Amino acid sequence: MSPVRAAWGDYRDAVASFSRPARLFLLTELLAWTCHGVFAVVFNLYLLEAGYRESFVGRAVSLNGLGMALAALPAGMLADRWGRRRCLVLGAALDAAAQLARATLLSPGAILAGSFLAGSGQALLAIAAAPFLTEHSSPRERTHLFSTFFATTLLAGVAGSVMGGEIPALLGHLTEPLRPDRLHAYRAALWMGGLLNAAACLPLLRLRGMVEPVLSHARVAADAAARRRLVPIGLNAFLIGAGAGLVIPFMNLYFARRFGCSSSQIGVFFSLAAVSTALASLLGPALARRFGMLRTAVAAQLLSLPFLVTLGAEQRLGIAVAAFWMRATLMQASTPLVQAFVMEALPTSLRARSTSLITLVWNCGWAVSATLSGVIIQRFGYDVPFYITAVLYALAATIFYLSFRGAPEGAPAPRLPEEVEGRHGEGPLTE
Repeated sequence: MSPVRAAWGDYRDAVASFSRPARLFLLTELLAWTCHGVFAVVFNLYLLEAGYRESFVGRAVSLNGLGMALAALPAGMLADRWGRRRCLVLGAALDAAAQLARATLLSPGAILAGSFLAGSGQALLAIAAAPFLTEHSSPRERTHLFSTFFATTLLAGVAGSVMGGEIPALLGHLTEPLRPDRLHAYRAALWMGGLLNAAACLPLLRLRGMVEPVLSHARVAADAAARRRLVPIGLNAFLIGAGAGLVIPFMNLYFARRFGCSSSQIGVFFSLAAVSTALASLLGPALARRFGMLRTAVAAQLLSLPFLVTLGAEQRLGIAVAAFWMRATLMQASTPLVQAFVMEALPTSLRARSTSLITLVWNCGWAVSATLSGVIIQRFGYDVPFYITAVLYALAATIFYLSFRGAPEGAPAPRLPEEVEGRHGEGPLTE
C-alpha cells in the first residue's frame, strides 16, 4: 500500500470515530471562520475606502488583540466553571454582534469598540476550543481531530476569502441605479460574513442537554514541573503573536499597495494559500507519527522563514504570491501539531489555563506589534516588518524545541472520571 493511501485510510478511520460534539463544533468553526475570511480580505480595504489611514487600521487590529488578551484569563475560568459549550456559544454570539457593528458603524469609537468586543468573543471561542476537542476525543483520533479542526478553519477561510473578494466585484457589475459605490459594496460583503458568524451559535445549541462537570473541582492537581512547562509555552506564543501582528493584518494592504491588486485578486491569493495549508495540515499526523509532533512542527516553522524574507524584498507579483503561499502553508500547518502537543504535554487541570495563557500572551504580542507595524509601514514601507517577523519566528521555534525536545509524545493524561475525560466522545448527553 502506498504511503498516501495508507495515510488516507488512517485518516478516514479516525474521522469515523469523531464524536457528535466534536462534529457539531467543527460546523460552528466552519461558519465562524467563513466570516473571518470575509473580514480578512475586506475589512481593512473598507476602512481605507472610508478615509482612514494604515495607522488607524493598526489601532483597530491591536484592539481586537487587546480584547482577546484581556478576556483570556476570565475566559479560562469561565470555561472551567460554566462549561466549555456555554463558553463557546457566548463567544460566537459576542463575535457576531461585534462584527455586524463594525460592518455598519463608521465612527472611530464604534469601530474600535467593535474590534475590542470581537476580540473578547474570539477569546471565549479560542480558549474553550482545544479543551473541548481534547475532552471529546480519544488519543486514537485526537491528532487527526485537531488537524481536521485546523483544516476546517482554513477551508472556511477559503470560502470567506472568495466571498469577500467576489461580492464587491459582483455588486460593481450591477446596472447604475442598483450599483453601490465601493464602500457600500464592501459593507455588503461584511454583512454577509457577520450573518454567517451569527449562525455559528446554532450547532452548539443542539448540545443543550450536555452535562459538563465543573473542572475546577476535579481531583487532579498539577505538580510544579507541569506548571513550569507553561513558561516556554507562553514565551513561544508571545513571540509568534508579535511576529504575526507585524505582517498578517496588513497582507491585503501589502498586495493592494505594492502591486495594485484588486479585492478579487487578494481573495484568490488568500483562498489558494488556505487550501494548500489545509492539505498540508491533513498530512501533518502522518508526518508527526514518523518524525514526532515536536520535530515536525518546528521544522515546518523554520522552513517558512526564507519565504517571509522574500515577501519583504520582492517586487514581482508572481514570486511574492508564491512566497506568500509557501510561508502560510509551512507556518500555519504546524499549528494543529503544536496545539495537540501542548494538550498532551499538560495534565487536564492545566489545559484551559494553558489556552488562556496562550491567548493572553499571543494577543498581547499581536496588539503591540500591530500598532507599531502600522506606524512602521507608513514611515518605512512594507519590507521591514517581514524581516523582524522572521527573527521572532526563528526565536520562537528554537526556544520551543529546546524546552520540549526531551518530552515524551502521546503519553496519556492523568485519568479523570469518564464524564469529564469524554473518552467515548459523547459524555453524558441527553436529548
